[in-house]
Amino acid sequence: MNDIETYFSQKEKPSSIFRIAETAYNHEGNLSYLLQLIDDLKSSGADAVKLHIMLELDAYMTSSHSLFGRLQKWLLTREQWKEVFAHCRMNKLAIVGLADELPGLTFLIDEKVDALAIHAASMHDAYMLEKLSKAEQPLFVGVGGATLSDIEYTVHMLSPKRNIVFMYGIQQYPTPPSSLHLQKIPMYEKIFDFPVGYADHTAAHSELERYVAYAAAYGLGARVFEQHVTLDFVSKRIDDESAIGANTFIQFTENTNTISQMSGPSKFELKEDEKKYVHSRKQMVAARDLPIGSVLTERDIQFKRTEAWSDMAPDDFDKLLGRTLLQSVGEEQAFSWKSINGADPV
Repeated sequence: MNDIETYFSQKEKPSSIFRIAETAYNHEGNLSYLLQLIDDLKSSGADAVKLHIMLELDAYMTSSHSLFGRLQKWLLTREQWKEVFAHCRMNKLAIVGLADELPGLTFLIDEKVDALAIHAASMHDAYMLEKLSKAEQPLFVGVGGATLSDIEYTVHMLSPKRNIVFMYGIQQYPTPPSSLHLQKIPMYEKIFDFPVGYADHTAAHSELERYVAYAAAYGLGARVFEQHVTLDFVSKRIDDESAIGANTFIQFTENTNTISQMSGPSKFELKEDEKKYVHSRKQMVAARDLPIGSVLTERDIQFKRTEAWSDMAPDDFDKLLGRTLLQSVGEEQAFSWKSINGADPV
């Protein structure tokens, strides 16, 4: 399991990916279903499970809201959530807790979950933001559908908290490719100076679209990926329009690993295969037979590929001009510093 703290650093972007399996309300109040979902994620490559916590619905929405009755049936108790947390830890999965209301947030902080999350719907909740600003746990901030002024307000209210990652994803289930606007990832990073992850909501069975989106998001800077999961697609549960089967998460891991392997580390270095290819570049060779004592001019030097390796660098051309040969050099023979008078390869 990757160390979650690594992905909140603003100093150096890791090349690896942190994968969050998003359960949301896919359990629809069924504790056994949720525990099985977590079991299926064991050894799948998931680094964390995101759990959508709500303890007091009337602290989140008005009783007249059209979703009130439906959500009321899906709520789990504190004791049930504690069982879920224990199950995650037993399966070596970090816990990302998303609270919708203050009682749920307080519960998550007290339970010492690995990270907290706030949905874009709660970005203006001053009470929750104040609580989050003082929490030790790192924080994922959902910015899908948020305006720049929304985000500016949230960041201001969270100050001085800095261990934050924005999670960008269009809140449309499923999201068509034309709506993704992944260029927002580097835009957010530049404006707010926080790492930005990608929360995927592309169509459940559109694997090509999903992996193209992952690769593009990674190339634009995302290192945290959030993917909705479900146990099956038969029962038609909430959010499964953008989910993958939990038992296929290992394939998701392998495919996203390929993306990070292709990218490599964020520092310049030549791989061994590249180093071998360097030896195929053109060398400076003698244009004709040159006797001892020859003073080198541009007429004496050509650039040609040769299997003989020289100790001269490409930018040594100017250093070679005007130097005297200490030994003869045959036509098409590569020049070497040992044969040059007054040579100073440094």
